Amino acid sequence: MLFALKRLLILFLIVTAAYCFWPRSSSLSSFDPDTMAQIQVAVWKDAAEKKRQELILPLYELYERQYRLPPVSSLMMAFDKARALYTFHTAPDAADQEKALLPLRAVYTRLKNATKSKFDASAAARLELMIWTLRLDRAKRGQLTSAWSDFLALLYSRSVDDTLPAAKLFAQATKLANEGKWDDARSTATKAWSAVKDLAPQQP
Repeated sequence: MLFALKRLLILFLIVTAAYCFWPRSSSLSSFDPDTMAQIQVAVWKDAAEKKRQELILPLYELYERQYRLPPVSSLMMAFDKARALYTFHTAPDAADQEKALLPLRAVYTRLKNATKSKFDASAAARLELMIWTLRLDRAKRGQLTSAWSDFLALLYSRSVDDTLPAAKLFAQATKLANEGKWDDARSTATKAWSAVKDLAPQQP
């Protein structure tokens, strides 16, 4: 009886390890647009309210279920992204906001490696930080479309003209979120993610 239990335990550990570490067909275009929009708006809301722990679960779902990354990598990325967002939104000044770059670079380095993409992880982190900064600066929100376009062009190796339609929608969704119109923001973000999905070849 004891021997049988040990065998079951070993089998359970093997299956768990395989689930957590087995390579997957990770992709920047495997996501569902509506789910991505729901996650994005939830993250925007929790980040603005400085809720660090609440960010981890939706971010984990984004990386593990939408981009199909291994669970361990997804969890590490969720923690890093949550740390970056919390650092940024609780920073007293621009210099302290820059501290969010370190965990952001870790996130994009893992995403690049998992999806076998060619983008520069440091540049991606810098562009996302710029998007966060522009969201908070009313005087510069007109630059959001350009920042989103550059960011998407980098990730998907496309021209800024190709990414402009999605960028305009993301900028609009951001404006609606800033006004507290969360349902409208999510609806617009769904359209944006649908446009993003067309930027990269589909993978099984």
